[in-house]
Amino acid sequence: MKDAHGRGFREHVNKDVAASGIARGQLRRAGGGKMACELEPMSRTYQYRKVMKPMLERKRRARINKCLDELKDLMVNALQSEGESIAKLEKADVLELTVTHLKKLQRRNQLAIQPLPSHQDKFREGYSHCASEVSRCLASVQGVDVTLGTKLMTHLGISLTNYEKRAPLTILGLLTIAAPSGPMWRPW
Repeated sequence: MKDAHGRGFREHVNKDVAASGIARGQLRRAGGGKMACELEPMSRTYQYRKVMKPMLERKRRARINKCLDELKDLMVNALQSEGESIAKLEKADVLELTVTHLKKLQRRNQLAIQPLPSHQDKFREGYSHCASEVSRCLASVQGVDVTLGTKLMTHLGISLTNYEKRAPLTILGLLTIAAPSGPMWRPW
């Protein structure tokens, strides 16, 4: 006989026994040939092995499958954007494609990575741009003495050279001056 949920009597009894903390029922013959059920308390180890471990395993597998489904969707979209079409992917295929795709992206990025220009490089670039603008302006203005232009451009060149000689020392000097002498205050 099954109830409204499609469960039989034995399923109800097993569920109730597991929930109550009482373990295995042992049948024995009582006087008169009738069967009697002796119930023993369920040990924690037995309860963990029979109830908790399968439940934790189901949850772990559900998390893995959910992540694999998300990964599959991401990979299908990524591969379709690259012009590849994929009909069906098994779990192992999803993982292999993901590893291959990530390695491909890593190779692309390693080839594309270029060192960022330093502050000194940016300064030198800006200074040179300004010097060329000054030179262009001097050449376009009528009546400017050539020796004045030459002296100005020479001064700009010497100033840049002197700055580059001093710049590392200045930066190091600022760092040593700015270093705190005592322990740093922290809010925690």
